[in-house]
Amino acid sequence: MSEFELQKTNIASQLRNLCAHCANDVIHSCKIRNLAEQVNCLSGVPLIVNDRFNGLLFTN
Repeated sequence: MSEFELQKTNIASQLRNLCAHCANDVIHSCKIRNLAEQVNCLSGVPLIVNDRFNGLLFTN
């Protein structure tokens, strides 16, 4: 798994922990759940300089 994928997974997990329903995998509709799904859907080309992840160039 790439550094970007690891960061994306960690961020989505931390977001889900902010909502008790999301943390317990209860299917419901909330802004936190939507935000975590948007984070999971991010894609692009990782910007790596000197073997260090510095960001993401977003693609359409």
